[in-house]
Amino acid sequence: MNNIKAIYKRISLLAIILSLTCFCLWAEKKEDKKEQGKEELKPVIEEIQVTGKIPAQQPISTVSLIGKKKIEKAVPKTLNNIVNQASGVYVTEGSKNEASVQIRGLSSNRIALMYDGIPIYEPYFNSFDLKSFTAAGIENVKIIKGSNSVLYGPNSLGGVINILSERPNQPFLSLNADASENSTYFLSGSGGYTVDKFAFFSNITLDQSGGFDYHREGERVKRDNSDYHRFNISGKLYFYPTKKSEFMAQVLYHTADYGIPAATEFSKARYWRFEDWNRWQVNVGGFFSFLRKGLIKVRSYYVYHYNVLDAYNSDDFADLQWISTYKNNAIGAFMLGEYPLGRNQELKFSLNVSSIKVRQQGDTGEEWESYDREIYSAAIEDHITISRTWKISGGASIDYLVKNDDTTETRVNPIFGIKYTPQDWLDFHLSFARKSRFPSMRSLYSTKSGNPELTSEVGNNFEIGFTYMKRIRFGGALFYHRIFDMVQSYRGLDGYRNYQNIGSANIYGLELELGKQVGVFDFSLNYTFLKAVDQDDDLPLDYTPESQFSAFVIIGEIKGFSLTLWGAAVSSSQAKMGKNPPFDIVEIPAYSLLNACLEKRFAGIILYLKAENIFDKAYFSEPGFPMKAGMFSLGCRLDIGKK
Repeated sequence: MNNIKAIYKRISLLAIILSLTCFCLWAEKKEDKKEQGKEELKPVIEEIQVTGKIPAQQPISTVSLIGKKKIEKAVPKTLNNIVNQASGVYVTEGSKNEASVQIRGLSSNRIALMYDGIPIYEPYFNSFDLKSFTAAGIENVKIIKGSNSVLYGPNSLGGVINILSERPNQPFLSLNADASENSTYFLSGSGGYTVDKFAFFSNITLDQSGGFDYHREGERVKRDNSDYHRFNISGKLYFYPTKKSEFMAQVLYHTADYGIPAATEFSKARYWRFEDWNRWQVNVGGFFSFLRKGLIKVRSYYVYHYNVLDAYNSDDFADLQWISTYKNNAIGAFMLGEYPLGRNQELKFSLNVSSIKVRQQGDTGEEWESYDREIYSAAIEDHITISRTWKISGGASIDYLVKNDDTTETRVNPIFGIKYTPQDWLDFHLSFARKSRFPSMRSLYSTKSGNPELTSEVGNNFEIGFTYMKRIRFGGALFYHRIFDMVQSYRGLDGYRNYQNIGSANIYGLELELGKQVGVFDFSLNYTFLKAVDQDDDLPLDYTPESQFSAFVIIGEIKGFSLTLWGAAVSSSQAKMGKNPPFDIVEIPAYSLLNACLEKRFAGIILYLKAENIFDKAYFSEPGFPMKAGMFSLGCRLDIGKK
């Protein structure tokens, strides 16, 4: 009976959204006939704020935008090589050979990652691997920190990473290939085509390597079991039935198999390989005018993960110990809208629903474990312009969780902000937001480390910030987060994690971003000061360096040549090791990195030489998992049709 009710609720909600879509399209066609001859409205990009601009329509958030120019100049392969260019962001790699991200000290499982507006995360772990997202075909990445909008839906306690893929506005073709040591190759092709009311975009990438080198006892050696093979393919089809509406259908597929290098120290060595790591993503939706003055965005989606993890008894990978399989999926839909209530007031609203199902098998032949849950969220924000210089925003979301045992939990998250703009090139903002995050299904139900008594994490976020856009780009923010009932996991010597609710954690700090372009010289500098403290034991949270500086410098083009330099300097941090308090504290030493890419353009062809970790530094971001040594790659990019 409960399953029937759940199915009925999902079908009803999808029917409501579909009906609203049809109504908006019908109304738009009638309105379009009345407005023939007027200027055509350009299609709106897949921005979660519907028509919002950054930062003008984000008066209470600090936003870092990483644009197409930076992405192309750094020639990144995966998303982890992009997001670390922003202030307040720190990327680590460790036990499962995944690239995890922190925003202001809060980790991936507390961050909402959106790809063209669709939330993407592994349903069981409630997290994501940045390496599973190719950098090819990305238009820009927005990282929204602090008091992010309630319209993003639930579980955005730590912030939002919003990825926008390219949108074709003219026919084009881009091809990229590079090669480096240890049989490492990268091939990518992107193309777009437009005709009449249709537009199409597609991307294909192949990324494979025999592994990477690292430093061991002063010598450079190859890291065992560090090989990988990744393949991505995606496609988007746009249809513009009227001047003020669009339909979009999208399919993305990622498949990989890769090794997981064993810990060299501090933790028990595990000999694991992902035989299969697959993710399907399908979504359909569009934009439509709403009651003539407003706008509605609707989207339904399906995300499926199929992962097979093999464990071996020794480093020769001859004796198979067990095979663990995950078949997890999420189906959902969301609706976003905005409607002006007058010249000086705009109302924004959203409705999100998702149904998540996890099926996992600990070993071949064992019974399948099955868990499911549903999350509903409704939100509203009111943006009021008081005068030319003052604006206020306020709103709230209601997040509702239905657990596997049909018990429920409800969280109400308010938000409020003030923006003061004395000049067009200067503004200040002050904001408060309460955010929550439901525990992951693994932390609740895992047979080895789950704790069904876990409560939701709740955080109060305060922020004051500014932006200055005259002659230079300069911005900054002071922030303070107080997190209650924070769920932390600790890795024991047996290799497994144990989940607990920490009473509270305090996070505060400062971010600064500075940039300027003068002729062929363009630079941006970022600095973050961060104190993230576990109040129970008065120790820093894991992997949270107190100070972090990054720089990105572009020089060129000069006679077809351009040089890009980027790097970071990170202070020391620490990690707690062991099963139970008192924990062993392992220090992660400070490190600095410098990367470079030299390009030479010949018409539409670009040859480049890229150097990562130029000074061949030995370092690690998580204890026992050394990062790769210096590496050079040679590549070529061809652009046809792009302006």
